[in-house]
Amino acid sequence: MKRATLVAMTALVIFSAARTARAQTFASEAETVEGRRYKTSQRFAFELRFGPYRPDVDSEFDGGRHPYQDFYGSGQKLMTQIELDYEILHRFGTLAVGVGVGYFSVTGTSPVASGTGQPSADQSTFKVVPVSASAIYRFDTFLERRNFPLVPFGKLGLDWAYWQITDGNDEIATDGHGGRGRGGTLGWHAAVGMALVLDFIDPDSARDFDNEMGVNHTSLVFQYTYADISGLGASDRLHVGDNNWSLGLMFQF
Repeated sequence: MKRATLVAMTALVIFSAARTARAQTFASEAETVEGRRYKTSQRFAFELRFGPYRPDVDSEFDGGRHPYQDFYGSGQKLMTQIELDYEILHRFGTLAVGVGVGYFSVTGTSPVASGTGQPSADQSTFKVVPVSASAIYRFDTFLERRNFPLVPFGKLGLDWAYWQITDGNDEIATDGHGGRGRGGTLGWHAAVGMALVLDFIDPDSARDFDNEMGVNHTSLVFQYTYADISGLGASDRLHVGDNNWSLGLMFQF
């Protein structure tokens, strides 16, 4: 009887000690997660976005002519964009500066080389490569304090867009009067959007992604952009801006 009592008391002590240690471990882990101590430093953001685009070339002619529509149609084509931001301040939101580049291409009927504007039997490709510099603000205070997954943001910046028009021989097109279908146009842009931070779907995987790869957040981003790329007041510049939306992914690290 005494032996059984001793064994029971020993088992009780071991169980109590294990339970206390386990509770302390869980408390430590909870404190680590809720206190966000597991997070690596966050200094950058990378975005990959896709959206419809139609350069507003015809706006230069005030409705008198519409060469873009005549040769490339009135529909929108895909614009692919990437952006890299450097986050300079994390206080009541995140303030960042970023650079971006995009790519747009559309194929249509090539005009004749005489400069009359008449279509030919050849195909023409119009490409636009916009480069941007932006100031960015993300209101992520509720994300950091309450794990609220919606983060609104805004962007404002300058653009320079390289554009070119090639003929049926894949050479830079000419207008028959010495003009060539290649150039660059300055402009500016303003954008607003919303990021849906996907960490809440699987918090453990998000934490592991942070610990192992240094990625703090993965987000689905929706952005609406007003881009006036028409020369910043300079005349005789090809207008290649557009008002468009885009959808993509953002990684903050």
